Amino acid sequence: MSGTAGVDRLLGGMIATATTFAGMAHADTVSIFATRDATLYESNDGNAANGAGRYLFAGRTNQNLVRRALTYFDVAAVLPNGAEITSVRLIMNLSQANSSGLARSVSLHRALQGWTTGATDPTDTESLGAPTLIGDCTWTHSTSDGAGGGTPWQIVGGDFATTASASVATQALGLYTWTSAGLLDDVRNFAQNPSQNLGWFILGDESAAGTARRFDSADSGAEGGIVPRLEIEFATVPTPGPFALLAAAALVVSRRRRG
Repeated sequence: MSGTAGVDRLLGGMIATATTFAGMAHADTVSIFATRDATLYESNDGNAANGAGRYLFAGRTNQNLVRRALTYFDVAAVLPNGAEITSVRLIMNLSQANSSGLARSVSLHRALQGWTTGATDPTDTESLGAPTLIGDCTWTHSTSDGAGGGTPWQIVGGDFATTASASVATQALGLYTWTSAGLLDDVRNFAQNPSQNLGWFILGDESAAGTARRFDSADSGAEGGIVPRLEIEFATVPTPGPFALLAAAALVVSRRRRG
């Protein structure tokens, strides 16, 4: 066997080994907690907010007023480069529901406008909210100046995608999981384009009074609540180590010189 042929075989073996190594995808799961969330309380002037309370509300109250919640997870910050997201689940704790006992749908819709949260922390049940502070999002504003003005929503009540990313029927108290192809698409997009991650609206059944649902919020942990979390399953493909790459490169150079 000639020297050139031996080098070719060795080089081929090293490249094959590196290729096989690169093809061995590593599966992993990461759980991240909501970074911020809030409730929008239906009103004409946006005078009520909840940016730091322990609860989120979605649906229509017994007084026939709509409640909508918002939540945000910093997806891009926790995933390695090249991660291929294969599955996602959003988990929240339902801590109170209407006494009728009927199943009610709660859906996730991509937010289409940026929003902020302030320091409002309502007392008692939090069902009425608290006076709006600077930085709160409200029924009328995505960011309030605390004095009746700020950055308005393009549509009163919040701007969100018409089509739900995921939906689940809620009834008994406890943990609920949202998962779907639509939610997977959202998270993949958020990971690749962080600027498009504006979070999700959480919408309850708004078809009739008495349908509101109450969930634990991102600020509930200190008071015994269960913070909303997003579980992301992903795969990564490891690259060949520097020694293997350098050795392969050296063999190529050696072969060219001999030739």
